[in-house]
Amino acid sequence: MSNLFKQKNMRLQAIVIRICVIISMLVFLSLSLSAQNNQTVKGKVFDIDTHEPLIGAAVVILESEPLLGGTTNSDGNFLIENVPLGRHDIQVSYMGYKPVLVTELMVTSGKEVVLETGLAQSTTEMDEFVVTANSRKDKPLNSMALISARTFTVEEAGRYAGGINDPARLVSAFAGVSVGNVQNNSIIVRGNAPQGVSWRLEGVEIPTPHHFAGANVTGGGFFTLFSSQMLANSDFFTGAFPAEYGNATAAVFDMKFRNGNRDKHEHSAQIGVLGIDISSEGPISRKNGSSYLFNYRYSTMGLLHDLKILPSDQLFKYQDLSFKFNFPTRKAGTFSLWGIGGIDKSTAPAENDSTLWELDYHRLGMNWDMYMGSVGLSHKIILNEKSYLHSNASFSGSVNDLNSDRLDNELTLQPDMRLKNGSSNASLSSTLNYKFNPNLNMRTGIVAKNIFYDLDLSGTQNYIPETYQSLVKEECKAYSGEAFMQFQYHISPSVTANGGIHSNYFGVNDELTLEPRLGLRWAFLKDQTFSLGYGIHSRSEELRFYLLEVDGKQPNKQLRTSKAHHAVAGYDWRINNFSRFKAEAYYQSLYDFPGMENSSYSLINFKQEYTFNKVLVNNTEGYNYGIDLTYERFMHNNYYYLLTASLYDSKYKGGDNIWHNTRYNGNYVANALFGKEFFFKENNRVLDFNIRLSVSGGERYTPALKDETESQKRIIEDESRAYENQFPAMVYLDFGLNYRINHKKASSLFSVNIKNLAGTPVYEGIDYNLKTGEIQISQSTFILPVLSYKIEF
Repeated sequence: MSNLFKQKNMRLQAIVIRICVIISMLVFLSLSLSAQNNQTVKGKVFDIDTHEPLIGAAVVILESEPLLGGTTNSDGNFLIENVPLGRHDIQVSYMGYKPVLVTELMVTSGKEVVLETGLAQSTTEMDEFVVTANSRKDKPLNSMALISARTFTVEEAGRYAGGINDPARLVSAFAGVSVGNVQNNSIIVRGNAPQGVSWRLEGVEIPTPHHFAGANVTGGGFFTLFSSQMLANSDFFTGAFPAEYGNATAAVFDMKFRNGNRDKHEHSAQIGVLGIDISSEGPISRKNGSSYLFNYRYSTMGLLHDLKILPSDQLFKYQDLSFKFNFPTRKAGTFSLWGIGGIDKSTAPAENDSTLWELDYHRLGMNWDMYMGSVGLSHKIILNEKSYLHSNASFSGSVNDLNSDRLDNELTLQPDMRLKNGSSNASLSSTLNYKFNPNLNMRTGIVAKNIFYDLDLSGTQNYIPETYQSLVKEECKAYSGEAFMQFQYHISPSVTANGGIHSNYFGVNDELTLEPRLGLRWAFLKDQTFSLGYGIHSRSEELRFYLLEVDGKQPNKQLRTSKAHHAVAGYDWRINNFSRFKAEAYYQSLYDFPGMENSSYSLINFKQEYTFNKVLVNNTEGYNYGIDLTYERFMHNNYYYLLTASLYDSKYKGGDNIWHNTRYNGNYVANALFGKEFFFKENNRVLDFNIRLSVSGGERYTPALKDETESQKRIIEDESRAYENQFPAMVYLDFGLNYRINHKKASSLFSVNIKNLAGTPVYEGIDYNLKTGEIQISQSTFILPVLSYKIEF
């Protein structure tokens, strides 16, 4: 059924030409504006474990003449003025703590630079040796993560080729990660289905935050719901997650919104192929240090359609709003109100000329409205010099209203799907972090959720009108909860151990799970470490699977959650301050995944089925194993590169008791990414280009039974040969070019990004061609040029 949303021609070329003319005019005007030569760098320094501000920490701009720097005040804040434009290395140090080196930080005229730096307390007496600052851009922000984790930055999302300011597309360059295809931003991590990825924002689990989420792939969409301009540095986990993370078997995005500038009002506006983008931030009260930050986007295609510039029966538009209000207080801690929300609308009429029907979905017309949002009130208070408490009250929900009709042979529309899917949850959570001493740290927390759902789902199977039936019709609520506790102990200056447990209660099936987590890191040489990680992880399926009605009963109501053992061993070599090599070997044992009795069908391979109607049992086991390799040179001397390679195998055994490849067993993925910057006119002009080559094994598919397919004029799969065949390898070439102009009080950025520059076909599945009577591989060539102009002021 995912064929319903295959890419259709939306006159993209005409859109690009119009926008190119507008952008070119804006760039020409930008060239005539005067320039600025310096900017302000400010921020906060704190203990990474307790979040206690560090008073008197030294912050220095290295190699500046004269030397620029400052110290933190009673709130841990620092301010350095008149910093020259360009890239700088900044060292942050404090007595008794390991110093940090922030390398190649970009300073522009458009916005002040705000840094929030956490320092780890040293477990070694300071008089034994001199501790030097190290740059660890790859190191995750979460101090409890010892393996299979790294941070990603807003700047990387902007300058990594193919990233197009989208976190999901950015991490596809990391080891162990591949993309489904260029049309969506679903990610496949170590052979797992995209639906196994958990998204968290400000410490709260949220629905998949994509525009048109689940259109072609559950867990994917077209691009992320909020702009990367909202993000602070965030973490991405690919396995053996720390104990605080639940409801994920593949990967975890742990994202944070940054705070708005508390001293100065700053704004930005952007126009591009994907949409218009308006952002603003600044102080609410300079006295109290409160601030606001928001971003709004509206699709260019939707805007041109609204203005009748792009007349078409097809409609594809979206808009989203993201915000964060931050209110620090002297004694009651810091309160933050944050939220994201998106509205998507799509319309595609059926093809009325039956002579043009080649595939069955050409007969379909559809209307789809989607609403998604999350809002939360966060509170963080430092209880004393050893502990802090972080709490959240949040509400998340999504509503999908999808209707489709199919033309019969008399060109009369017959109902195909009527899907109204609404679900939401209200949650309360609180996490306590306590530092007993420099060697021992504890983090524990609890989450309570109330799940609400209102589902009214009806539809056909395989477009056959006679199969139209009600699938789910229920309005109810259920409770769920999570709790965790984890400890980190520095056994010695070179050995760190983690231990913890995560528990989860899922009220829909009344299941309680207990999931132990362990980690160990050994710095056996000054710049080389060996790490181990283990954990049990579980994940619930979509509510519609549990609530399916068959003959008045709900046979799937007692399905258990899907589960996985993760075991990882890693070696990390920091070659110098700006490059590293990393290798990780892993094994994942999957079990309790739902499948069908006496069948190869299993949700371990799930992609998308809008009118799901299968009776399931927890009969599937599987495994993923492989090795991930990374060689990375961070930005230094104005260039960077990233080389990653992964070899893996992914198999499963379902109700037929036969081992098969999983759908996502591509066996290999490799990436080569390179970028270079050029500075002109006292760093007032910056040109950078970046290029990325990605090669990965194709998705697996089940071959069709020829005679049965020709007889029924639709694909009938040969289940005994599940996922035996494989589509050709995916070879994607992405290119990016950015040109920044620093003005007196503003900065302009002109960007050109092209995804799939070489025009590699996207393989979408196998279909029965109604005209030729043949089974064919459906494919399309999709080149996405993303042009934009942005001004910051």
